[in-house]
Amino acid sequence: MDKSKKLKVLVVGDEWVHTKDLIHIAQDVLQGYDYELDSFDVIMDKPMSRDRSDDIGDDTVTEYCGHPQQLIDRIAGVQVLIVHTAPVTKQVIAAGKDLLAIGCCRSDAVNINIEAASARGIYFFNAPGRSVEPVSDLTIAFALLLGRNILKADQYVKAGRWAADINRDVPVWDEFVTFRGITFKNKKFGLVGLGKIGKRVAEKAKGIGLQVLVYDPFAKEEAFAGYTRITSLEELFTVCDFISIHVPPLPSNKGLINKKLFSLMKPTAYFINIARGEIIDENALIEALQQKKIAGAALDVYYTEPLPQESPLTSLDNVILTPHLAGQRKDLSEGSADILREMMQPFFQSNCPDTCFNKDKIK
Repeated sequence: MDKSKKLKVLVVGDEWVHTKDLIHIAQDVLQGYDYELDSFDVIMDKPMSRDRSDDIGDDTVTEYCGHPQQLIDRIAGVQVLIVHTAPVTKQVIAAGKDLLAIGCCRSDAVNINIEAASARGIYFFNAPGRSVEPVSDLTIAFALLLGRNILKADQYVKAGRWAADINRDVPVWDEFVTFRGITFKNKKFGLVGLGKIGKRVAEKAKGIGLQVLVYDPFAKEEAFAGYTRITSLEELFTVCDFISIHVPPLPSNKGLINKKLFSLMKPTAYFINIARGEIIDENALIEALQQKKIAGAALDVYYTEPLPQESPLTSLDNVILTPHLAGQRKDLSEGSADILREMMQPFFQSNCPDTCFNKDKIK
């Protein structure tokens, strides 16, 4: 980048990654440059669901907040755009005739049309790994909660049933014994996907004594060191005591986990999904849980978000439900900004494109 040329910068934050933290990125990354900076917030007034009813003219852009017209109205003359959830559609990129670089504080930047940016020769930077620790933590927490029946036992104590059962003339242990959980040592923990998050989940699962089995046809052989590579989903679902999903929300992965796979699971097995709701056949999972074909499940993501109150999932006692919070962390805003800063600085300060996500697609 030529530091002698004045740059115009547009920063768009939201309630999760604050505009002030994104502005700090711009200030650090553009040290030594002459630039002017414009900024605004998008309002996170709707869930970032794949089933949004509004048409923004670009089906490749999903899980966003705000509207592309907000960016189009301010993009004229902008060379550097930094966002979190704002939708950078092909129309935004077309309107940004002077765009040189786009930064997005997300790992899976599904709110950016990266292909359109690459075709224009615009460098794109993301924040890889920002959710690795919180997502992998929750995955293992789900396994522990499920395997040890912790939530059911918690409700038992809070409802006073423990005291009532023990204080009878003849103590009643019938419900109490249902809380007896499994031991985790040598249980088979099946992973679908061995990306950054999958690898960290595998490390943590192995650390508590689980045997880790992995299905990922795209991972390199060396990534499986210390784990058992499984070559088919059918085998993974048949032999494992836990199944956990960690694949990206690509169109090819929609409905990947289907009714047949659920039917192969052991009746003592547990299913965990912290990836995306559309990756699984939710109705097939509901049926498996209702009919006790599997022991239980823990879900952080759903086909429709927020999860409708009338969903059968909300009335089941063998499923744990959380509101798409796996990637959330107390330092989400600052932490995400720090990662994006690290990715953008080499390009702007040393003319090094190595940390650019789409460097191989720019001619």
